[in-house]
Amino acid sequence: MGKDRYVAYVGTYTHENSLGIHIYDVDVENGKLTERKMVPISNSSDVIVSHSGKFLYSIADEGVEAFHILEDGDLEEINKEWIGGMRGCYLELDKDDRFLFVAGYHDARVSMMRLNPDGSIAGIADGVFHKGMGRCIAERHSRPHVLCVKVTPDQKFLCAVDGGLDHVKIYKLDYNGGQLINHDIYGVLWNRLHVQSGSAGMASLLICSVS
Repeated sequence: MGKDRYVAYVGTYTHENSLGIHIYDVDVENGKLTERKMVPISNSSDVIVSHSGKFLYSIADEGVEAFHILEDGDLEEINKEWIGGMRGCYLELDKDDRFLFVAGYHDARVSMMRLNPDGSIAGIADGVFHKGMGRCIAERHSRPHVLCVKVTPDQKFLCAVDGGLDHVKIYKLDYNGGQLINHDIYGVLWNRLHVQSGSAGMASLLICSVS
């Protein structure tokens, strides 16, 4: 890899020895991770790096938190903002890093957060709660649960995957007005993955190059 160096950012649910975002130096040639430090943050269940490579955004109990990525890969806190609902589970950015989108598993909310040029989170631009019932009201997954949100390659729409209602809801993105506009719904049929009760949830991992 020459002079290229990489760091890995591992978001965690905070309990016992997992207390935030763990930063690892990545030895690509030898396939080794060496923990450098831990940045305290509550329940960082998903993290995402801006397309500019300058900022990292993380889920937190308080909403979402922004960090500046320093030259050596360390993180410096910028600010945090509430997302208008319960803790999110998935993050997405548009290609120009104008907005941060948050999927809410617990309350089925899709949040659209404004971003400032300095990487800070400016607050809530828009938010939508999914409503309805799934196929079987006896199942926990019959209630709306937004699992993830993804911006389409043309940057015109946001796709919100709802594992409780078994559909993907499509929102047209109004960047100028900062709005999520209902556009379409696609029904899907999931193959449920049954896991043992009490199994650990998935957290997040990002590997990034540093100069």
